Amino acid sequence: MKQILFIILAAPLLVISACSSGQDEQQEERPGQSAEAKGITASLSEVWTTGRTELITPECATFDPEQNVFYISNLNRDNNTEDDGYISIVNADGTIENAHWTDGLGSPLGNDFHGDYLYVSDNGQIVQIDRKTGAVSNRITIEGASDLNGIDIAGDGTIYTADSDGNKIFRVTPEGEAELILEDEKLNTPNGVHVQGNQLLIASSGSGSLLSLDLKTSTLSTLVPEGLGQADGIIALEGGHFLVSSWSGEVYFINSDMQQTQPLLDTSADSINAADIGYIPRDSLLVVPTFYDNRLVG
Repeated sequence: MKQILFIILAAPLLVISACSSGQDEQQEERPGQSAEAKGITASLSEVWTTGRTELITPECATFDPEQNVFYISNLNRDNNTEDDGYISIVNADGTIENAHWTDGLGSPLGNDFHGDYLYVSDNGQIVQIDRKTGAVSNRITIEGASDLNGIDIAGDGTIYTADSDGNKIFRVTPEGEAELILEDEKLNTPNGVHVQGNQLLIASSGSGSLLSLDLKTSTLSTLVPEGLGQADGIIALEGGHFLVSSWSGEVYFINSDMQQTQPLLDTSADSINAADIGYIPRDSLLVVPTFYDNRLVG
């Protein structure tokens, strides 16, 4: 029986339609098809894009289904002012609700939310922001970290984050207690993270690989050994499939068996990045922050 997976992305060229079949059957070529592997085809087409004046160096997009908005981390690299990073609120249709919802951040990268708060990786701290007001309510200093990047939060409120410069993974309890759970050169510039049960998936920007850390045994294994560029954001899809972005401008579709990787997007020749991607499962809408191109594309 065929299963249809529709994904709409945010970065130039985007609408993913993935068709998978439980049987080995020949698939027809279709207009717009950009990748095919092991019974799954995928293609992209652009749905919407923001302007270039309000989101300056956007790095991460996280969707809040309760508010129907994305939280966008902006590094604001267009000026050299200290602590000038900010968080924006962007609606699901790409319109900007509040460009400067939270100001005064240093280098905001990954963000995720739990309960009443949004948590943002900011250099060696995790900044806690009130989801109702946008006010900073706490700053959790992570000893031994200097370049916290990707962040993901488990259902119980436990925070996981990667320190790219130090090749480290940290865990922060719901009470705000931080601990180093892995330091390993094999991480090779860890970027995006995604917690899934007892496993923490890690995008290795240095090796272009997708890794898995067993949170019970601290065993590090490799799921996809190479071919993911400067691996950045991770999105889990229905059926056990994944999307992984590459900061240099690519987005990859990874089959559930981790044996097939399909390039879906490549804007690197145009110097358009694809940073830490966001996703709306309800609408199959993927949003790509384009970093130096100062846009979201959906």
